[in-house]
Amino acid sequence: RGNQVVLLTFQASLRIIGVAKAIMARTVISAVTFAAAAAVVVLPTFGSASEFLEHRPQDDAQWIDLLDELEGVLGSGHRMAAESHVARFEDAMRPIFVALPHIKGERLSSSGVRYLLHRIFMERHGWFVEGLASAGESWNSSSPATFFAEHGGSEAEGAFERRLGERGLSLRETAVFAATLESLVHEETMERLHSTYRILGLNIEGTSAQEHDVERVVDTYMMMLVLGLDHSTVDQEVVSRAWQHIDRIYPTWGDTQKWVRGVRSEVVSATPESRAGFQTTVRVLEEVADRYGRWQDSECMDLKEKLMRHERNGTGRVPLKDFYGAALNGSFEFTERQEYLRQLGVLDKSSPSQPSVIIPNYVNGASNCLASSKFYSVCCISECEALMRPLERHLAAPEALPRRIVELVERLPSSTVDAPRRLPAALIQRLEGIAQHHGGRVPIHGRLFAQWMHHAYPRECPYPHLSGTTQQVRSKEFKEVHGVSCSHNASSLQAEVDAYAEAEVDLVVEGVLMSSGLPWSPEEELYVHVPKGQGGGALRRATRWSMLVLAASSMSVMALRMAASSHAAYDGLSLQKYEV
Repeated sequence: RGNQVVLLTFQASLRIIGVAKAIMARTVISAVTFAAAAAVVVLPTFGSASEFLEHRPQDDAQWIDLLDELEGVLGSGHRMAAESHVARFEDAMRPIFVALPHIKGERLSSSGVRYLLHRIFMERHGWFVEGLASAGESWNSSSPATFFAEHGGSEAEGAFERRLGERGLSLRETAVFAATLESLVHEETMERLHSTYRILGLNIEGTSAQEHDVERVVDTYMMMLVLGLDHSTVDQEVVSRAWQHIDRIYPTWGDTQKWVRGVRSEVVSATPESRAGFQTTVRVLEEVADRYGRWQDSECMDLKEKLMRHERNGTGRVPLKDFYGAALNGSFEFTERQEYLRQLGVLDKSSPSQPSVIIPNYVNGASNCLASSKFYSVCCISECEALMRPLERHLAAPEALPRRIVELVERLPSSTVDAPRRLPAALIQRLEGIAQHHGGRVPIHGRLFAQWMHHAYPRECPYPHLSGTTQQVRSKEFKEVHGVSCSHNASSLQAEVDAYAEAEVDLVVEGVLMSSGLPWSPEEELYVHVPKGQGGGALRRATRWSMLVLAASSMSVMALRMAASSHAAYDGLSLQKYEV
């Protein structure tokens, strides 16, 4: 395709020369006007960078082959559902896809696909998808295709694994992956809804369901989801006990119930005559699943605000004694044991005498995930995602010069950071150090840049631990492994507070003290692995674009000179006074 673009560019420039001769033979135009005309004629022949992702005929055949193979494995229903949502996922993924490191052919490696899919589902729904999220491990520790091993079968897994191993996935094939996953989630919604009707003794096919019956169905469905009850095995007795304790287990249940009913009112208003029908209820619950993560994220922001009341000097950290003190003073949160906090990567012990809780790590930790299914848990949506998105959109490359990143970040506000602002000199030096480590540019999808973003936005961007040093596990899993609850009771909380009450604050870390009071570790880890010898993508694409633009400019200058010579020969006028 690159050769075709160069040929088209050359042909267009030849056309310009011919046109210029004719024009200049009849009228005098300025060099500025002509140069602008040259740019208009030449540059559209190769368009924008995203067009390289949109117009690849071989990709069209390959993603259709993938859909055909998935249809044979999962059935035509999944194929239709997935195909109808591919374009939507493509649009959502494109800015991140363009900015990620590519392998040859504008494709993503296995770790790139996993990283992208995790971010998309977290951003859109707050879904922490099993098999896609790193959960503390490296992004290349397993293939994203293993998701289908349990939920779609070995043949579905093989369809993606084979392509990942041979050549990686294109943007559209990655969108097919996402759309297929979403279709399996829809299937689970149907299964859970069938179980809810069964438990309540209602007939799905019947027409006798009343308004209060459907409200009971929706409420029970949501309670089972929020509490993570297995719909395939749960019975009426378990559901009855859950109803007795729901307000204690989930104190904001009343707000959730009210919100769900509001969503239902919106959906059924379109077809009020079938408001009690099964298919209408399916549409209601699909809409709930689509919106729930974003809605419940308001609880995450409330949690963040509570922590910030006890924050230490704008560091995004809360002293552990104040964290536990808040629980003793009436907050039902903030009771997790140190062992659990450390496993989640929430505890900062760089100051041994005064450990602290890292606010964004705590908010986005597994302890605050609520609803769960066999595919995903609903967790807090990282505010850092909203900061990375504009950086990726403006940079459109996996790496950038430090000064360009500084320029963008100084204009980028967050919920607690105003913009424009001037970044501290120490922080800029850190960024330049990252660039030096990588030969002059900063990879924006690596641990060091994530750590830099944590320093720039300590309340929004989590501190990035090295892979393998933390583990995102739910409280139930922690108890199963360690044999103790992940939470303190009132007496052990008081003991923790007393133990640190007299401790001195010590922010020195291995002899290094950042001006912000935050520790810095120099270990790098790139999240998207590109096998040696398979690099391609954004950097090479940017180089090609620069060469094409340079070639177009050179041809335009040549055209100007030839046209000027033609004009001078035509009427003998001096061109000197017309130069600008």
